[in-house]
Amino acid sequence: MLINITFRIIVLIFCAGISQAQYFESVEEKTESILILLSDRDSLNPSELTELKTLVSSEIGTEVSNSFPDINQKSIDSLKSHLNKFESELKNISTDSAFVLFNDWYLYFQNIFYDYSKEKFFSSKKRKILLFSTSMSCHCTLKMSREQTVELLKFANKNREKYDYWVIDSYWFNELQIKYETLFAPSVIVFNGNNEVLYKIEYEEKMLSQLTNYLEIEQN
Repeated sequence: MLINITFRIIVLIFCAGISQAQYFESVEEKTESILILLSDRDSLNPSELTELKTLVSSEIGTEVSNSFPDINQKSIDSLKSHLNKFESELKNISTDSAFVLFNDWYLYFQNIFYDYSKEKFFSSKKRKILLFSTSMSCHCTLKMSREQTVELLKFANKNREKYDYWVIDSYWFNELQIKYETLFAPSVIVFNGNNEVLYKIEYEEKMLSQLTNYLEIEQN
């Protein structure tokens, strides 16, 4: 009897973990596709936003909030609220402004799932790319952070087989900046499969060029 109960508990924990991963990855993928679209100065199709809202409001989101104390229903509801606010403002703003606001929502989403993303990132055995972005700074730094976030997302989408990635809002979470002595945003750190630091780029406008050059040299 005890064995059966233990097995059921293990199954429930496993299923809850899958639900959390499914929720995070589906919302993240759709969010990143919209962010890239807006960065290219393309108008946002209302159906894209509707699809994202459906994902955020899905039953899996409720399961996540019920199963993991660090991601509660209040956090999920806040994601919905911020997304609704973005939708209402979208009708009266330019594509450039929409990109700025949606980047803020993307970082807010990443903030809520910070602990989950941290564990997922550092448990990966691939080469890993960590970008310290920020939601609060001077105009120039914010602009560079937004642009480099999109650059990294585009690069990562083309190289999913080789690399994992993570974007952190360093204004709210700076523990890793301190740990790895990378105190500027935007900055990039490349890790190997054992989480050893291989390469750093700090506050460099040509970040992607330097990053791709390094990775090409490393492969050869």
